[in-house]
Amino acid sequence: MIKLAAGRWKLQHATAKTSVNSRRRKLSRQQKRLRAKKEAVAKTALPGSFKLTGLTLRLMGDNWRVLAGIMAVYLVLNSVFASGLSSLSLGVGDIKETLNDISGGSYGGLITALGTFIVLVSSSGSSSSQTASVLQSVLIVLVSLVVIWTLRHLVAGKKVALKQAYYSSTGQLVPFLLVIGALILRILPLALGTLLLQAVSSQGSAAGAPETALILLLFVGLAAWSVYMLCGAVFALYIVTLPDMEPRQALRSAKELAGFRRFKILRKFIFLPLAVLFIIGAIIIPLIYLLPPLVAPVFYVLSASALLFAHAYLYNLYRSLIV
Repeated sequence: MIKLAAGRWKLQHATAKTSVNSRRRKLSRQQKRLRAKKEAVAKTALPGSFKLTGLTLRLMGDNWRVLAGIMAVYLVLNSVFASGLSSLSLGVGDIKETLNDISGGSYGGLITALGTFIVLVSSSGSSSSQTASVLQSVLIVLVSLVVIWTLRHLVAGKKVALKQAYYSSTGQLVPFLLVIGALILRILPLALGTLLLQAVSSQGSAAGAPETALILLLFVGLAAWSVYMLCGAVFALYIVTLPDMEPRQALRSAKELAGFRRFKILRKFIFLPLAVLFIIGAIIIPLIYLLPPLVAPVFYVLSASALLFAHAYLYNLYRSLIV
């Protein structure tokens, strides 16, 4: 009996000692952060922006049939329901006039032409009608789901039919919309800073220098906050399209993927619109001089293809983060 009692006491003492050691080994918040940083550094380096663009163009080229079919359906629906082609001719004419001024020696028009071109690209296909704008937003959400679903299956080596892409891609529509809502909330600091900056700008000389500097500093801080949150959440759009994935879980996973790599991700984000502008400009500007009647329809197709290019680019970036 004495030996049995001694054995039980030793066992209880060893158990208590183990629990104490486990509590001692529990990492603090700073230690967890350092460990996560080491794990992020140890991961495979992200591809460069030019390499990422090459991978995107290769992916689109190897699967151009199904991707072109998806965008063709989108263009038809956008033209019929949202009048996406109706607002391009005026902007194209403005660009041609400013380019003619540049060729005549007025190099000051270069900035004007570039600004007009950027506005035209950013607002391409948009409609002045509120109803058409809402329908266009719905179409963008739906075609984004179709493109993401198709890209996931193509990268996995599966063949995808056009009808299958449109029929099978909307299962995660509600979680996808909830993630979009979460991303919009992350843009609110930037929107607030923009409103404050516009309010100061509207006062002109009435606003003092200290007040202007303070608002400008506040705008930079709010914009940086929004960009920081977006870099850690935008990949949730691709994670949430997985079967049975919840929006909160997708946002948490996206944050973990971007941990300690947000600056590198931000550089890839900045490069994306620049690449789109360069590709579209390299095609459209020669057409303005050589074949003006084709400018509007070609620009319309290119602007819609920019949505496909952006999703393929970001999906390749997302894939490189999970390696």
